[in-house]
Amino acid sequence: MNDTTVFGDSPYSIVFRNPELLSAFALLVLCEIVWRKFVRHEEYGAAEAAASVGIAIGRSIAKPIMIFALAGLYLLIYEYRLFTFDMTKWWSWVLVFLGADFLYYWMHRFKHEIRWMWADHSVHHSGNRMNVFMNFRLGWTGLIVGTWLMHLPLVLLGFAPSAVITTYALSLVWQAWIHTDMIGKLWSPFELVLNTPSHHRVHHARNPVYLDKNYAGLLIIWDRMFGSFQEELEEEPCDYGLVQQLLSVNPVKIAFNEWGNLIHDVRAATSWKQRFIAAFGYPGDKKAVLEEQARLKVLREKAKADGAHTSDASSSPRRSAAAAGE
Repeated sequence: MNDTTVFGDSPYSIVFRNPELLSAFALLVLCEIVWRKFVRHEEYGAAEAAASVGIAIGRSIAKPIMIFALAGLYLLIYEYRLFTFDMTKWWSWVLVFLGADFLYYWMHRFKHEIRWMWADHSVHHSGNRMNVFMNFRLGWTGLIVGTWLMHLPLVLLGFAPSAVITTYALSLVWQAWIHTDMIGKLWSPFELVLNTPSHHRVHHARNPVYLDKNYAGLLIIWDRMFGSFQEELEEEPCDYGLVQQLLSVNPVKIAFNEWGNLIHDVRAATSWKQRFIAAFGYPGDKKAVLEEQARLKVLREKAKADGAHTSDASSSPRRSAAAAGE
């Protein structure tokens, strides 16, 4: 893998460049189709899968621009590195892997919490079925929203751009197979440390309890450390898609849906502060869901406290009567 081809990359493009990975991907798709038809007794969603392919084609047009713009920048930043890590040492690879996965977690979290970035990343969450074709749904405007900033700190620190890109590619390949609801929970030590299909189903679900959880790339430990982890619950089946579900199978509409919403809200704002919040604040549709979830939680806790108080009050006369009888 050379120093430039992974800029602007995605799981599907890495898989398609490697025959072994492509064969495994095709087998996974076939297994999903058979599993949905004969186990779940439901359609695979051919129109939605075709829309995902269309989105991938659109992204492939934007990719050369990203390569041209970013490859030179990463190499330039490396010229001003603070240190030089020897990539012939095993521990250098451990450090760059941990650093890249850590930065991926935070950039992914920012994509969910900053609307400007969510406008691009929401494309990936627009699918209403969880299958491997979800890998194809990646935004076309990554160069604008700044996701390319993610790994620059590692390059500036002194890790070779090729090493940074290789570890990023490893994370992307890992994520290629976890976009599925066919595979259940794995061995518990794996579930504890790694981002698994179960954890990633939670990430793609729009249920309030699952919203904005499990941002991990390869290691789920970051979510556990920073309070964004959520286990998949048997009593809460995952409901996939955006908070305001998008039913369109038009790739262009899907790619620019949230940008249209953002522009509408900015134009509707009556002050510069409101415009800034509309563009760079927390996405409004998700905020409303989380606020409602918090309100219902307060009500449940209040009802529970009132019930406990009532129970204590009703049992008090019985205790007094028993004491008198003694």
